[in-house]
Parts: sequence; C-alpha cells; structure tokens
Amino acid sequence: MEIGIQEHALFYGLLAKNACLLLGEEKGKQIMHDITYAYGYHRGERMRNTALQSGDTPDMLAYFVYGEWKGKQGENISSMEYRNDCSISTVHKCAWIDTWQKYDLMDYGPLYCRDIDVAIKDGFNGGFDLVVEKSKGRGDDVCIFHWSQPADALKLAEIRKQNQDRFIKPFSFHVQDLLASAEKVLKEKEPEKAEQILQKTKAEYEKEAGI
Repeated sequence: MEIGIQEHALFYGLLAKNACLLLGEEKGKQIMHDITYAYGYHRGERMRNTALQSGDTPDMLAYFVYGEWKGKQGENISSMEYRNDCSISTVHKCAWIDTWQKYDLMDYGPLYCRDIDVAIKDGFNGGFDLVVEKSKGRGDDVCIFHWSQPADALKLAEIRKQNQDRFIKPFSFHVQDLLASAEKVLKEKEPEKAEQILQKTKAEYEKEAGI
C-alpha cells in the first residue's frame, strides 16, 4: 500500500497516545518531546548534509530547497511570503491535523506541532531563527511560521523546477525514521515500558492503516 501523510500522522498520534497512557500524561508528553526533537533534529542534519554535499551553503534558501517531504495536491494548502528581512509561511489546511481529527487523536497528535519545526531548524543549523506564531495544533485557525532570514522566491522556484523533487523522501521512509527515533529514545529513557509502547503502537497502526 502507499504510505503518505495520513499514515505518518496516524503512527505519530498512536505513539503519543500509547506513551501518555502507559507512562502517564506528564511523562508521556516529555518522552514525545524527546522523540520528536530527536527525529526532527536528525532530519535537519540530513538536509544540511545534503546541501553541503551538493555544494550549497546551508542557508534559508537551501532549507527550503532540501526539504524532504511533499504531500499530494490538496492535502496541504499554504502560502509563502518572502520579505526583504524574513520568510513567512501560512498553512491554511494541514493533512496531519485532518488525520488526527479523523482518528480522534487530537489530544496527542499535536504534540508533533509543538516540537518538529524548531527541531528541524536546529538540526539544519542555518544561522536563522524560527518563531511559530500560530499553530492549528494549538487551536489556531492557521499555522504561521516566521523565519528570520529572507529567501529569493524566483531562485527557489527555478531550483525546485530543476531538481524535480529529487530530494523528497517517501513517507514510508519518514515513518521508519520516526520509529527508529522512538525506539532509541524509549529504550534509553523508559526501558521498562519501551517495548510495550512500541508493540502496541505498531499493532494499532497496522490495524488502522490496513497494513
């Protein structure tokens, strides 16, 4: 079967739910912070390394060029604004939020929104800051991401046209990468409950996703 955003969101939401149920809400939310940050940081590092290997400076432009995911048309609706001193993204529709709502995981899935973008930014280490001004995961009507550096919109469009998504990784990869981060963090910080959380999540994920 094809693995997409919905499966990635479902896996994360189930993982967060089981972490909170089996560890208690406070410990569960903390462990999900650790998992999400580790997963996002690793992703940012990988983006940075790809940029360097391609001979590019890991700056704001490269951060957008070397992003590793892409949804299907209509799954996510967003707009970009490139100002002289910053870059701003506004997300109007988010397939992660839609999935968590569909599976009644809104108490858990949005923990992803709390940490993922800052973690990727930190891992990429491009010398710019990010402020998440609004988040649908926090109940806002849109997400607004405010990066502290500008990017050349025309140059970005041209590079993306030339690259034709060659830096995009399939969501099957992203689910496995998230699982690897979860396994590492759980076994290190919650060894007594790690296997129970992981096995319960895998079983529920396979059942719900029809795998």
